[in-house]
Amino acid sequence: MKRALVFFLALLVLCFVLPAAGEPAAEDADTLRAFLQEHYGLSVRMGSECYVYALPDYEFKITPEGNTPFQKLLAGNDRFGPLLRLLDDAFSVYPPDFFSRFRTSKYPDGLLILLVDGIVNEGVTYGGVETTGNGLLEIVLSRTGVDRHTIHHELYHAMEVRILAENRRAFDKWRTLNPRGFSYSQKNSALIGEDQFAEPDDWFAREYSKTFEEEDRVTVFEDIMTKDEAWWSTRPHLQKKAEFLLEKISAVFGDLFAGE
Repeated sequence: MKRALVFFLALLVLCFVLPAAGEPAAEDADTLRAFLQEHYGLSVRMGSECYVYALPDYEFKITPEGNTPFQKLLAGNDRFGPLLRLLDDAFSVYPPDFFSRFRTSKYPDGLLILLVDGIVNEGVTYGGVETTGNGLLEIVLSRTGVDRHTIHHELYHAMEVRILAENRRAFDKWRTLNPRGFSYSQKNSALIGEDQFAEPDDWFAREYSKTFEEEDRVTVFEDIMTKDEAWWSTRPHLQKKAEFLLEKISAVFGDLFAGE
Protein backbone atom coordinates (compact mmCIF):
# COMPACT_ATOMS: atom_id res chain seq x y z
CA MET A 1 0.00 0.00 0.00
CA LYS A 2 2.80 2.41 0.95
CA ARG A 3 4.63 1.69 -2.33
CA ALA A 4 1.43 2.32 -4.34
CA LEU A 5 0.91 5.66 -2.57
CA VAL A 6 4.46 6.77 -3.37
CA PHE A 7 3.96 5.76 -7.01
CA PHE A 8 0.68 7.72 -7.20
CA LEU A 9 2.28 10.86 -5.73
CA ALA A 10 5.16 10.60 -8.20
CA LEU A 11 2.71 10.43 -11.10
CA LEU A 12 0.83 13.42 -9.73
CA VAL A 13 4.01 15.51 -9.65
CA LEU A 14 4.90 14.45 -13.21
CA CYS A 15 1.47 15.59 -14.43
CA PHE A 16 2.29 19.10 -13.31
CA VAL A 17 5.95 19.11 -14.37
CA LEU A 18 5.72 17.58 -17.84
CA PRO A 19 3.73 19.07 -20.74
CA ALA A 20 0.99 17.00 -22.35
CA ALA A 21 2.10 14.63 -25.11
CA GLY A 22 2.67 16.47 -28.38
CA GLU A 23 2.35 19.83 -26.62
CA PRO A 24 5.45 22.09 -26.53
CA ALA A 25 6.50 23.41 -23.13
CA ALA A 26 5.56 27.06 -22.79
CA GLU A 27 8.21 29.65 -21.97
CA ASP A 28 8.16 30.38 -18.28
CA ALA A 29 6.71 33.68 -17.13
CA ASP A 30 10.03 35.09 -15.92
CA THR A 31 11.54 34.62 -19.40
CA LEU A 32 8.53 36.28 -21.02
CA ARG A 33 8.64 39.12 -18.51
CA ALA A 34 12.37 39.69 -19.14
CA PHE A 35 11.69 39.90 -22.89
CA LEU A 36 8.89 42.45 -22.46
CA GLN A 37 10.96 44.62 -20.15
CA GLU A 38 14.00 44.62 -22.42
CA HIS A 39 12.16 44.86 -25.74
CA TYR A 40 9.66 47.58 -24.80
CA GLY A 41 11.51 49.41 -22.03
CA LEU A 42 8.93 49.07 -19.29
CA SER A 43 8.64 47.28 -15.94
CA VAL A 44 6.43 44.26 -15.20
CA ARG A 45 5.49 42.89 -11.78
CA MET A 46 3.47 39.69 -11.25
CA GLY A 47 1.40 38.13 -8.49
CA SER A 48 2.72 38.61 -4.96
CA GLU A 49 5.23 41.19 -6.24
CA CYS A 50 2.27 43.55 -6.67
CA TYR A 51 1.31 43.70 -2.99
CA VAL A 52 3.64 46.66 -2.39
CA TYR A 53 1.79 48.66 -5.07
CA ALA A 54 -1.64 48.26 -3.43
CA LEU A 55 -4.14 51.00 -4.35
CA PRO A 56 -6.56 52.57 -1.85
CA ASP A 57 -9.61 52.21 -4.12
CA TYR A 58 -8.91 48.79 -5.65
CA GLU A 59 -8.40 45.38 -4.10
CA PHE A 60 -5.90 43.11 -5.83
CA LYS A 61 -6.82 39.43 -5.81
CA ILE A 62 -3.57 37.46 -5.71
CA THR A 63 -3.36 33.67 -5.44
CA PRO A 64 -1.08 32.63 -2.57
CA GLU A 65 2.06 31.25 -4.17
CA GLY A 66 3.48 29.39 -1.17
CA ASN A 67 7.08 28.78 -0.28
CA THR A 68 7.79 25.16 -1.19
CA PRO A 69 8.75 24.10 -4.76
CA PHE A 70 5.50 22.11 -5.04
CA GLN A 71 3.35 25.08 -3.94
CA LYS A 72 5.12 27.36 -6.40
CA LEU A 73 4.58 24.78 -9.13
CA LEU A 74 0.83 24.82 -8.53
CA ALA A 75 0.39 28.60 -8.21
CA GLY A 76 3.58 30.14 -9.53
CA ASN A 77 4.03 33.11 -11.85
CA ASP A 78 3.68 30.87 -14.91
CA ARG A 79 -0.08 31.35 -14.62
CA PHE A 80 0.55 34.81 -16.14
CA GLY A 81 2.14 33.33 -19.28
CA PRO A 82 -0.94 33.76 -21.53
CA LEU A 83 -1.41 37.38 -20.37
CA LEU A 84 2.27 38.16 -20.99
CA ARG A 85 1.99 36.79 -24.52
CA LEU A 86 -1.17 38.85 -25.06
CA LEU A 87 0.70 41.95 -23.88
CA ASP A 88 3.46 41.30 -26.39
CA ASP A 89 0.91 40.84 -29.17
CA ALA A 90 -0.86 44.12 -28.31
CA PHE A 91 2.33 46.14 -27.73
CA SER A 92 3.97 44.93 -30.95
CA VAL A 93 1.83 47.28 -33.08
CA TYR A 94 3.32 50.41 -31.48
CA PRO A 95 6.44 52.17 -32.86
CA PRO A 96 9.84 51.07 -31.45
CA ASP A 97 10.38 54.22 -29.37
CA PHE A 98 6.79 54.53 -28.17
CA PHE A 99 7.18 53.21 -24.62
CA SER A 100 10.32 55.24 -23.91
CA ARG A 101 8.18 58.38 -24.18
CA PHE A 102 6.43 57.55 -20.92
CA ARG A 103 9.65 58.41 -19.07
CA THR A 104 9.69 61.90 -17.59
CA SER A 105 11.28 63.60 -14.60
CA LYS A 106 8.09 62.75 -12.68
CA TYR A 107 8.06 59.13 -13.89
CA PRO A 108 11.75 58.33 -14.51
CA ASP A 109 11.10 54.58 -14.71
CA GLY A 110 8.36 55.02 -17.27
CA LEU A 111 5.41 52.65 -17.42
CA LEU A 112 4.84 49.95 -14.77
CA ILE A 113 2.63 46.94 -15.61
CA LEU A 114 1.12 45.00 -12.68
CA LEU A 115 -0.35 41.56 -13.34
CA VAL A 116 -2.72 40.18 -10.68
CA ASP A 117 -5.34 37.44 -10.48
CA GLY A 118 -8.25 39.86 -10.08
CA ILE A 119 -9.18 43.50 -9.47
CA VAL A 120 -12.22 44.54 -7.40
CA ASN A 121 -13.61 47.96 -6.50
CA GLU A 122 -16.80 48.26 -4.41
CA GLY A 123 -17.85 44.76 -5.41
CA VAL A 124 -17.28 45.38 -9.14
CA THR A 125 -14.73 43.22 -10.99
CA TYR A 126 -12.41 45.01 -13.40
CA GLY A 127 -10.21 43.66 -16.18
CA GLY A 128 -7.78 46.56 -15.89
CA VAL A 129 -7.18 49.95 -14.36
CA GLU A 130 -4.68 52.77 -14.91
CA THR A 131 -3.52 54.87 -11.99
CA THR A 132 -0.99 57.48 -10.93
CA GLY A 133 -2.34 57.63 -7.39
CA ASN A 134 0.77 56.33 -5.64
CA GLY A 135 3.26 58.39 -7.62
CA LEU A 136 3.85 55.71 -10.28
CA LEU A 137 2.46 55.51 -13.80
CA GLU A 138 0.78 52.10 -13.61
CA ILE A 139 -1.45 49.79 -15.58
CA VAL A 140 -2.94 46.95 -13.51
CA LEU A 141 -4.31 43.97 -15.45
CA SER A 142 -6.27 40.97 -14.23
CA ARG A 143 -5.26 37.48 -15.34
CA THR A 144 -8.83 36.87 -16.52
CA GLY A 145 -11.26 39.01 -18.47
CA VAL A 146 -8.56 40.84 -20.45
CA ASP A 147 -8.24 41.09 -24.24
CA ARG A 148 -6.42 43.41 -26.68
CA HIS A 149 -9.15 46.03 -26.27
CA THR A 150 -8.51 46.12 -22.52
CA ILE A 151 -4.78 46.59 -23.04
CA HIS A 152 -5.18 49.39 -25.61
CA HIS A 153 -7.83 50.94 -23.33
CA GLU A 154 -5.64 51.13 -20.22
CA LEU A 155 -2.59 52.10 -22.25
CA TYR A 156 -4.42 55.13 -23.64
CA HIS A 157 -5.35 56.25 -20.12
CA ALA A 158 -1.61 56.29 -19.35
CA MET A 159 -0.96 58.12 -22.65
CA GLU A 160 -3.44 60.83 -21.69
CA VAL A 161 -1.54 61.44 -18.45
CA ARG A 162 1.55 62.17 -20.56
CA ILE A 163 -0.32 64.30 -23.09
CA LEU A 164 -1.85 66.48 -20.38
CA ALA A 165 1.53 66.81 -18.67
CA GLU A 166 2.81 68.42 -21.88
CA ASN A 167 -0.32 70.48 -22.55
CA ARG A 168 -2.98 70.68 -19.85
CA ARG A 169 -5.40 72.28 -22.32
CA ALA A 170 -4.92 69.65 -25.02
CA PHE A 171 -8.55 68.48 -24.88
CA ASP A 172 -10.34 71.78 -24.19
CA LYS A 173 -12.13 71.59 -27.56
CA TRP A 174 -13.08 67.91 -27.34
CA ARG A 175 -16.70 68.58 -26.37
CA THR A 176 -17.25 70.61 -29.54
CA LEU A 177 -17.07 67.27 -31.38
CA ASN A 178 -20.21 65.98 -29.62
CA PRO A 179 -23.85 66.44 -30.69
CA ARG A 180 -25.40 69.75 -29.66
CA GLY A 181 -26.81 69.60 -26.12
CA PHE A 182 -25.04 66.35 -25.16
CA SER A 183 -23.68 65.97 -21.60
CA TYR A 184 -21.62 63.12 -20.19
CA SER A 185 -23.32 61.20 -17.41
CA GLN A 186 -23.10 57.76 -15.84
CA LYS A 187 -26.87 57.65 -16.26
CA ASN A 188 -26.42 57.53 -20.04
CA SER A 189 -24.90 54.08 -19.91
CA ALA A 190 -24.49 51.20 -17.50
CA LEU A 191 -20.96 50.79 -16.21
CA ILE A 192 -21.70 47.11 -15.68
CA GLY A 193 -23.38 44.72 -18.09
CA GLU A 194 -23.58 44.15 -21.81
CA ASP A 195 -25.37 47.44 -22.59
CA GLN A 196 -22.09 49.33 -22.30
CA PHE A 197 -20.76 47.52 -25.40
CA ALA A 198 -23.63 48.52 -27.73
CA GLU A 199 -22.35 50.58 -30.68
CA PRO A 200 -24.32 53.70 -31.71
CA ASP A 201 -24.37 54.58 -35.42
CA ASP A 202 -22.06 57.58 -35.05
CA TRP A 203 -20.64 60.19 -32.64
CA PHE A 204 -19.64 57.62 -29.99
CA ALA A 205 -17.67 54.37 -30.14
CA ARG A 206 -20.05 52.60 -27.76
CA GLU A 207 -22.57 53.36 -25.03
CA TYR A 208 -19.88 53.36 -22.37
CA SER A 209 -18.28 56.31 -24.18
CA LYS A 210 -21.10 58.54 -22.95
CA THR A 211 -20.21 58.16 -19.26
CA PHE A 212 -17.14 60.38 -18.99
CA GLU A 213 -15.16 62.56 -21.38
CA GLU A 214 -12.00 60.53 -20.72
CA GLU A 215 -13.83 57.28 -21.47
CA ASP A 216 -15.11 58.76 -24.73
CA ARG A 217 -11.54 59.39 -25.85
CA VAL A 218 -10.25 56.03 -24.68
CA THR A 219 -12.96 54.08 -26.52
CA VAL A 220 -12.22 56.05 -29.69
CA PHE A 221 -8.59 55.02 -29.28
CA GLU A 222 -9.59 51.35 -28.85
CA ASP A 223 -11.34 51.55 -32.21
CA ILE A 224 -8.41 53.32 -33.87
CA MET A 225 -6.28 50.33 -32.90
CA THR A 226 -8.80 47.56 -33.66
CA LYS A 227 -11.48 48.56 -36.21
CA ASP A 228 -11.14 48.32 -39.98
CA GLU A 229 -11.76 50.90 -42.69
CA ALA A 230 -15.27 49.61 -43.47
CA TRP A 231 -16.34 50.20 -39.84
CA TRP A 232 -14.95 53.74 -39.81
CA SER A 233 -16.45 54.64 -43.20
CA THR A 234 -19.99 54.76 -41.76
CA ARG A 235 -19.05 57.05 -38.84
CA PRO A 236 -17.98 60.50 -40.13
CA HIS A 237 -18.49 62.25 -36.78
CA LEU A 238 -16.44 59.62 -34.97
CA GLN A 239 -13.74 60.01 -37.62
CA LYS A 240 -13.37 63.67 -36.60
CA LYS A 241 -12.83 62.58 -33.00
CA ALA A 242 -10.21 60.06 -34.15
CA GLU A 243 -8.38 62.70 -36.20
CA PHE A 244 -8.39 65.12 -33.25
CA LEU A 245 -7.12 62.41 -30.91
CA LEU A 246 -4.31 61.29 -33.22
CA GLU A 247 -3.15 64.90 -33.53
CA LYS A 248 -2.77 65.16 -29.74
CA ILE A 249 -1.13 61.74 -29.49
CA SER A 250 1.43 62.47 -32.22
CA ALA A 251 2.55 65.65 -30.42
CA VAL A 252 3.93 63.48 -27.59
CA PHE A 253 4.29 59.93 -28.93
CA GLY A 254 4.91 60.50 -32.63
CA ASP A 255 3.02 58.92 -35.53
CA LEU A 256 1.57 55.61 -34.34
CA PHE A 257 1.39 54.31 -37.90
CA ALA A 258 4.63 55.64 -39.33
CA GLY A 259 5.92 52.15 -40.07
CA GLU A 260 2.87 50.93 -42.00
